Amino acid sequence: MSEWLPMFALPNIETRQPIEVDGFALVSIHDERLQRMVKKHRRFGSYLKRFKNEFGEQIVPSILICRDDAPERYRGVDAIAGFRDAIAMSVIPQSWGRVLRLESNFGIKYSDYFAVYPWMIDKNYNYLITNTLDMLGLHQVSMLRAQSGPALSRSILGESPLDWPLLDELVSRWKSCFGGVSSDTEDLKLFRSLNMANAAARLPAGADVTNLDIGRSVSLWSSAFEILVPAKSEAFRNVYALLDKIAWSFTPCQERKYEAFGFKKDKTKRNLPSWLFGEINAARNDFLHGNPISKSRLIVSPARRPLHLYVSLLYRMALAAFLNLKYVPRPRKEGETEYEARWRDDFAFGRFQGDIEVALSTIMTTEEEYREQRSGESAAVRVKRRE
Repeated sequence: MSEWLPMFALPNIETRQPIEVDGFALVSIHDERLQRMVKKHRRFGSYLKRFKNEFGEQIVPSILICRDDAPERYRGVDAIAGFRDAIAMSVIPQSWGRVLRLESNFGIKYSDYFAVYPWMIDKNYNYLITNTLDMLGLHQVSMLRAQSGPALSRSILGESPLDWPLLDELVSRWKSCFGGVSSDTEDLKLFRSLNMANAAARLPAGADVTNLDIGRSVSLWSSAFEILVPAKSEAFRNVYALLDKIAWSFTPCQERKYEAFGFKKDKTKRNLPSWLFGEINAARNDFLHGNPISKSRLIVSPARRPLHLYVSLLYRMALAAFLNLKYVPRPRKEGETEYEARWRDDFAFGRFQGDIEVALSTIMTTEEEYREQRSGESAAVRVKRRE
């Protein structure tokens, strides 16, 4: 009979529902598969109870698990990191979208939330082991005082918007990449890009954050785009072409009226998403090539909004183009008609891209103007309701 094995603990998030494929999953400690391990191995149960925050309050980690009869490559670090990266990039852009659309600061906005804890129970459930670039270690479970990241607020994965159309496709590509003997070149590019995006999406720094830290983060994001569509020179043109594959729905993202990076001589006009990547690419050149940098280098005109707030949103759309993301009907729920199921899925599928597009368009609107617009829309709704 097959058994499930713990791979890594993620102490900074608590997941309420499993995210899984056949043989691999991210689960809560309340998942019945994990509970069977706890009942069978006392020290593993002790390990799970030893996570607290910096103030000594108990926290509930999430656990990556793998079935022992799953493909061997599932247990490799590349596969584990790729699965984690796929989930992170299906959450982070949508959370930033909420920040820009709704001025809500809740949600998982940084990939540090998905960082794995370096110490895990060994395969015999007797000791703690770790193997990092800096340390190879063995220790007693009873001595562990595990902590979450001190620069992160506690977050529940289910309370952040999960972009399931994107996640479903990423997980499908994960299975094809790591489930067989060899991997397709396109899959390797995808997970190499996701790895770079995961690094780019980390908190640039803690309380000591500077403009240089944020610029470095934006620079890594630029590379995440270019890995998807590499070129020997001027890779930004391939990124523009990739973004042009998207069927943009929102007028501000459709209009080709912007002078993007690299096209100022011939005055070719691009749409807002391409113009935005041009700004990201130009910032990367300045920060990584040692060009002069002002304190306001990452503030984008005309709206005077911070560039780094938008990079993950645009990356989500680049992923959608790379994956040729399209609507695929899901099985009907019990009691649903075919029409109801189609409306539910079709609406939900389009909503994720729609939310991203609306959030992207705010880069052309000052915060004050956007608040006024939202206030006007709310007032109009109140009047309509009274009528």
